[in-house]
Amino acid sequence: MRVGDVVGGRFELLALAGSGGMGEVYRALDRVTGTTVALTVVLGAGVHVARFDREARFLSELSHPGIVRHVAHGRTSSGRSYLAMEWLEGEDLSRRLVRGRLTVEETLTLGVKAAEALAEAHARENVHRDLKPSNLFLVDGQIEQVKILDFGIARRLDATPMTLTGVALGTPAYMAPEQARVGYSALTPRADVFALGCVLFECLVGAPVFVGENIPAILAKILFGEVPSIRSLRPEVPA
Repeated sequence: MRVGDVVGGRFELLALAGSGGMGEVYRALDRVTGTTVALTVVLGAGVHVARFDREARFLSELSHPGIVRHVAHGRTSSGRSYLAMEWLEGEDLSRRLVRGRLTVEETLTLGVKAAEALAEAHARENVHRDLKPSNLFLVDGQIEQVKILDFGIARRLDATPMTLTGVALGTPAYMAPEQARVGYSALTPRADVFALGCVLFECLVGAPVFVGENIPAILAKILFGEVPSIRSLRPEVPA
């Protein structure tokens, strides 16, 4: 793919915005609407392509101001999967937290907005399964304009699992105990609620609730450890 190419007869590639092992993201012009979109083109083949296609289908079913908006998806002329989403300006929550923790009021606002968006996904029987600060995007840097990103490992509650039981996907520090213990086959929306709680703890305290020298140490704390009291770390937080 090169700048100037037109994907799907609609999206003109303007600039490469980022790349990684799984794909490339371009800033592109939607010739139909005249707006800018983020166009992701997946590379390679196999299960990660299937997850990419599944994310595209999930997003096409969701319509909520707190979830990044799906524009279109399909295949390029060379057969690669692509997904066009609204172009967002701002920063993700992980970058915001590098500069310092949030106020109580900001944390409450973020929690309500993110929970409302999750409720929409859960009502359509989708579990995100990887909610974390880097998947919460603050449009124009505004807490009240948070949007949930990356449904790439989301799964419908009635769908056939794409991973073996016991094979973990997601980010360990934000995993619910059942997620850390048995993998993903038995997950419910409660796993996302747990992850959101971990995010809100981090917003208030300025550090993740579960930390360790390695992944097994983190998972052990999730399964067997005691959650630190927020008020012991930040006394002004209301009970």
